[in-house]
Amino acid sequence: MQVGNLYRFEGARVSMQLYGRFAIYLGEAFIHRSDGVTIENHKILMVGEACPRTIDRSLLSSMTEVAA
Repeated sequence: MQVGNLYRFEGARVSMQLYGRFAIYLGEAFIHRSDGVTIENHKILMVGEACPRTIDRSLLSSMTEVAA
């Protein structure tokens, strides 16, 4: 995953709300809890939306890069 690249949500594991939609990958957004556990999240900006979203790492496999 490259920061700033455009990706499309595809695959059987993607919800209907995301399927076929485009997003710009903004990078990692780790959460470091006080008990020492680190949660791996990522930030994306959906095309047409003003605020970025935080997604779980499991969705990364459903994102395919759009060729320029």
